[in-house]
Amino acid sequence: MMELEDQAKVKSLFRGLKLLDFFDASHTDRGVKELADLTGLLKSTVYNLLNTLLLCGYLERSVIPGKYRLGRKILELSSLMVSHDETRRIIKPYMDLLAEECREIVYFGQPFGTEVSYIDSSYPPGTPVTRIVSGIRAEMYCTSLGKAMLAFMGEELLSNVVGKGFVQYTPYTLITEDALRLDLAATRERGYAIDNMEHEYGIRCVGVPIRNNHGTVIGALSISGPSLRVMDDQLVVFADRLLKAASEIQSKINY
Repeated sequence: MMELEDQAKVKSLFRGLKLLDFFDASHTDRGVKELADLTGLLKSTVYNLLNTLLLCGYLERSVIPGKYRLGRKILELSSLMVSHDETRRIIKPYMDLLAEECREIVYFGQPFGTEVSYIDSSYPPGTPVTRIVSGIRAEMYCTSLGKAMLAFMGEELLSNVVGKGFVQYTPYTLITEDALRLDLAATRERGYAIDNMEHEYGIRCVGVPIRNNHGTVIGALSISGPSLRVMDDQLVVFADRLLKAASEIQSKINY
């Protein structure tokens, strides 16, 4: 964080916006002291930043006394971004069709630093939506979306991912640079990435990169399902359908 802060022209604005990063699915409510402990900032500084964000609508007071949560302004901006996202508009019909044909969940994600940011999902018809993934982030090295992008986005990004370190989410998570490089080499050879229960135990996924018409990787599509249902032969079938969809999508993304 300090390295990025040194590049910021308005450091107080940078610090305030970075506080928002500490609100996530596991920590929806935060207090002044815990944010001060997490950031190393003075409690008085955190208090002032939080109340400025509160005034602007980016935070609101939690039902838990003394804590804050994300405000409605975040939802307003998110809705605006989604409604004007040309890439999502092009990709969404393909996601819906894949979910219907393959009877599994389809995800679309884009790179966010060393992570993959989930943009959208499509569920098979009649399947209840169990969670909203838009805005959720995950590490690139242990998801099929992330590895599908990482394999084709160059050495600098891979070095940054490795430099950040590895967390072992399941017994199958790749936690060494050598193992990850071997897996990415296999991904490049096949044209698709496999998450073999590396991020969530019992879940297997296959992912392919999404490119624009210049060939630049701008995101990835994946199909995800229970490991007992998504066997090796099924992964190959899913990968073939994803690759065909990705090829058609590429011809329509004109930037």
